[in-house]
Amino acid sequence: MKFKMLLFDLGGVIIDILPEKSIKEFSKLSKYSQEMFRDIDYREKNKESDLSDIFFDFEKGIISKNDFRSKIKKLGKLDIDDFLFDQIWNLTIFKLDKKILDKVLSLKSKYSIMILSNTNEIHKEYFDKMCVKIYQKTFDQLFDRVFYSFELNARKPNKNIYELVLAKTGINPNEIIFFDDMNLNLIQPKKLGINTYHVDDKNDLGGFLDGFGLN
Repeated sequence: MKFKMLLFDLGGVIIDILPEKSIKEFSKLSKYSQEMFRDIDYREKNKESDLSDIFFDFEKGIISKNDFRSKIKKLGKLDIDDFLFDQIWNLTIFKLDKKILDKVLSLKSKYSIMILSNTNEIHKEYFDKMCVKIYQKTFDQLFDRVFYSFELNARKPNKNIYELVLAKTGINPNEIIFFDDMNLNLIQPKKLGINTYHVDDKNDLGGFLDGFGLN
């Protein structure tokens, strides 16, 4: 099969993330436990809560970063300024996996290399700074296209975000491989005819990119 596009998630694929670090630090500055703040862990929404509702609205671009900070600080009883809030919030972004990203970028001469990520404005600003330090370019400049949930007003695993990517790129689903670390995010793409790869192990992903005829 001839592929035209390689579509990558960011967190858990190209960027290593540790949500527990943010949760732990927020709870230290609040009267609430880590369990309460765990509701803003954005891997998937398991239950209804005010915190998770606020986060998902932020990740879909429904509320601004100022509204997000204000709502979380009010609900979590956090008496901190915006600078410290962002520092704690960005603890989730552990590091950029340069080895994987270099492999991905090496394929750019043969394939359209794109990103599809559930992310928010504060994290996007932070990981772009990380990227600039290493590559002197943002993700927008390194990749052919990037699709962020807060800009599309939609998020994985909902079907509409994948439909938006297909509409905006004009590439046939069977000519795309989508890489994501969450099986939940691979269900709808498969139904749309998109090829998928579950990133369970970074070493396996590196080997796949090296040995699956993609280089």
